[in-house]
Amino acid sequence: MLYALSLEARVVGVTSNCNYPPEAKNKEKIGGFFLNLEKIVSLKPDLVVMFGDLQNKDVGRFKKYGLPVFTINPKTIDGVMESIIALGEKTGTQEKAKDVTKRMLRQLQTIKARTNEYRPSLMEVLKLWNPAEIERKALVIVGLNPLVVAGGETFIDDILKRAAIKNVAAAAKAVYPQYSFEKLVAENPQYIIIPDGLVSRDEMKKNSRWRSLEAVRKNRVLFIDEDLLSRPGPRVVEAVDKIANFVYK
Repeated sequence: MLYALSLEARVVGVTSNCNYPPEAKNKEKIGGFFLNLEKIVSLKPDLVVMFGDLQNKDVGRFKKYGLPVFTINPKTIDGVMESIIALGEKTGTQEKAKDVTKRMLRQLQTIKARTNEYRPSLMEVLKLWNPAEIERKALVIVGLNPLVVAGGETFIDDILKRAAIKNVAAAAKAVYPQYSFEKLVAENPQYIIIPDGLVSRDEMKKNSRWRSLEAVRKNRVLFIDEDLLSRPGPRVVEAVDKIANFVYK
């Protein structure tokens, strides 16, 4: 978000997980999952941007030390845009923030128009008898061994909604429920979305359990950059676009 607001020259420190844009990797490191308070203090920041829920414990600790903490906590794409606007106001880049969010909105509107143009084929109508039941359904796998999927009320679920796709696991009680492979087979999603690196397409095709899934047999598996799916930043629109293009191609 800070780089999208053209604030790269003012960024003095990042975590070891900050890998986009690539230039961010050259900034001073202040820790990873565990943050180095002494290092942060030594950089004398005017602003420390943190995630409300994810870093809640550190937020309280840093505030006690008088650090100028500013928290954002986007859980939806709308939340991402609201956070960008809030950062723009906090850093004096309001106009840039408006430009970034307007561009995101235009991209989302283009995607919505494209998915609205979809019309079911006659074969689909005849197969299901009820055209109202025809909708694209997908399951997003975020972990293997154990197999974990994205449920409802998640950032990923909102990405699917924006792509006009129903999340197969939306009704799950857990936010990120654990599935058995048998449950995955029982759900038999039309489409599977999975981060790059978890499993390869060749591995899926060679494995009889994966081949039992309709999505695998029909090449309806989308491998996608994990960062696009899980990081609430301006690039989230790319995730919506890639998924919508894949499902509605």
